[in-house]
Amino acid sequence: MSEIQTYKNWKAVTEADFVSLFIKTWFAYISTLRVMFPEAQNTRGDGKYLYAYNKFYLQEGRKKFIVDDTIMGHIEALYREGRKMIMENYPEYYFWDFYRANEDFEYTYRDVPPDKSECLIVGMKMNRNRGTKWSFVITGFVRLFGKHYGVEYNENVQFACNISDVLSQSTDYISKHPKTSEQDYLSWILREINSEVSHSIIQAFKEHYEHTTYASRQLTKIQSLEKRALSIIWSIFTLNAKDDSNKTYDEMIRSRNSYEVIRQNPLNYFEYHMEVDLQPNRVLTASEESWYKKLYETRNQNSVIWFLSFVYRLRNALFHEIIDPLNEEWQLIFKNAYLVLKEIVDLNISEIGKTAIAENSVV
Repeated sequence: MSEIQTYKNWKAVTEADFVSLFIKTWFAYISTLRVMFPEAQNTRGDGKYLYAYNKFYLQEGRKKFIVDDTIMGHIEALYREGRKMIMENYPEYYFWDFYRANEDFEYTYRDVPPDKSECLIVGMKMNRNRGTKWSFVITGFVRLFGKHYGVEYNENVQFACNISDVLSQSTDYISKHPKTSEQDYLSWILREINSEVSHSIIQAFKEHYEHTTYASRQLTKIQSLEKRALSIIWSIFTLNAKDDSNKTYDEMIRSRNSYEVIRQNPLNYFEYHMEVDLQPNRVLTASEESWYKKLYETRNQNSVIWFLSFVYRLRNALFHEIIDPLNEEWQLIFKNAYLVLKEIVDLNISEIGKTAIAENSVV
């Protein structure tokens, strides 16, 4: 065997060791969780421990875990290779691993002039069907009232749109477009949801018109307000798809829960911004600089939160799939996952030690 081939074989074995290291570190991770959250014991699996830890990290852990450039480098490498692996081999998991329907989405538009001559209020909210994990319904209303040619009108049109079918279609879309960009994917899914919501509103108005007795002038006014309401809702989906680098200051300070129907984890266009800076190349005001500084911090912490979820997918891949430990893509995935998970285990061990010292001091 040539020296070059021998070197390649040793390198392959070395990289494959990261798969073993990940497995060992995973068990160390679960062991720390069992000490930290004994109340989460469940013979059916580790789900309650993981849920308890995610809650802990959101409240306390994120304040103590330093997400430096090294950690972010490992997470970015894991994200890039993991996204590629999921898209090419497990498209049914793509949406749920890298995106989520924002259960906190709630939007209200209100235009009520002092004379109340032409009033329009539009509301939308995300709801998850009770007892289900992946079923989501957007509910909303269009409230319009005023006076037109001396005749008053007052209507409240309500609508509901189940977007679960669109989310399910993600599997087929990714299967057909395994190399789609983050921008194209988010544009596609938002366009599909927007279409479903718009159709629901149009149908709700159509049914409403069947029971109205307005004259043609008032009916025309109501129809114009319907079109305006649709335009307002379309603007929500447009803003949802807009890159943070291109937002106006008014859009920056707006609550994300008022326009992000679908949210990429850990940040919209995360992989794109590994190469292209989040902060635009222009003169920024002090307020804009402060906003971007906070955005970087949020991105880093949300990256760890995404990691805590995705690492469980990797655990399942090892325990329930037959992977090739010599596959270079898998090696890179498990190498970076191990290096981040090890730091989290170290944090947990430190927390356990502090708790033990505190308990002993009380005794």
